[in-house]
Parts: sequence; C-alpha cells; structure tokens
Amino acid sequence: MWLMGMGRSLVKLKLDQFHVAQKRESKLWQRIKKLKLDAQIFRIESNTINGIPDVYILYKGRTIWIELKSNDLKNYGLSKWQINWHLTHLRNGGTAYILGSGVKHRALKLLEIKGRGSVGLVSVASDDEVGLRKLILRALGPAAS
Repeated sequence: MWLMGMGRSLVKLKLDQFHVAQKRESKLWQRIKKLKLDAQIFRIESNTINGIPDVYILYKGRTIWIELKSNDLKNYGLSKWQINWHLTHLRNGGTAYILGSGVKHRALKLLEIKGRGSVGLVSVASDDEVGLRKLILRALGPAAS
C-alpha cells in the first residue's frame, strides 16, 4: 500500500514537471513571435507525426525547424522520436535545432542533434530579447544577417 502511494506521488511530480516545462516552452514561443521577424513562423502541434519540432520558420528562402525545450534534464528531455526526426531531417539535407532555456541557468542555448543522436552546443546567448534574436538569426544562417 505504501509503495502504491509513493508511485502516485512520483507520477504526480513527473506530471507537474511536465506541465511546468510546457508552460515555459509556451512562453518561449510567445517570445519568438514578439521578435517580429519578417518571416513566416508557425507553432506546430502534432499528434500524428512523432517527434516533429515545435516551430517552423521560413525567412528569405531559408527554412528551419526548432524544438523548444525548457528544462535542465539530460539531453534536454528529448524523446527518441524527436532525436530520430532530427536525424532523418538532417540526412535529407534539412536544418533543425533545439532552443534550450534552462531552469537553473539564465541563458539560452542553440543546440543540434549530431550524427549519432547526441546533442551538441551551437551557441549560447543571454536569456533576453537580444539573445533570443541572436540565436534565431544564427540558426537561419548567413541569409539572415
């Protein structure tokens, strides 16, 4: 009986952490929209395509996908589906990144999935409008500068 209670508490804790991360990712999305880039920017919510990133951006003929993550978990809590989506997209010549906003450290990180599924750091910036703009434009590449 005691173990069952502990199991429920752990599940509740994990669900609470998940909901907090979702709210933080939603706030990160709102901040991206407020940048007012002269671009097509969409938030993607899909229950049919496992692993598809949260944000699609088309800017001056360049497209990128961005997965939003707001946690301090190993590999930023990326699921195997998300990692596989990034690897497949990369193999097909696409560009995709992870935009990480840590809970403990006030910085934004632009990350990418490497060939074997590991997460690699691309760039770090301050967790403010200037830093966010810098990372988005870095992800878009030279056409954005």
